[in-house]
Amino acid sequence: MHYLELVEPIKQLKRDGRLQEALELCLAAAEAAEAAREGREPAPWYSEQAAIIHRKLGERTEEIAVLTRWLIACPPERREGSRIQARLAKITAAK
Repeated sequence: MHYLELVEPIKQLKRDGRLQEALELCLAAAEAAEAAREGREPAPWYSEQAAIIHRKLGERTEEIAVLTRWLIACPPERREGSRIQARLAKITAAK
């Protein structure tokens, strides 16, 4: 299954409260998006959703790691002003 086809299954798993399964799909999709990026930024939705799930599970360190991973995979000129950058800044400022 292509990672773009995982949006609805991830949303459904989250609605069903099956957060760990949704997280596993998010992380697999984020990895696939990184591999398919061809010099562009990877699709951010999967990383954002993984961060949200980590937050719900109380996994702050993992939340930061997933956001940081996306930023590292993203070309420098596309990082600033991204929702991922903003979310990470908010989390780290709250320490």
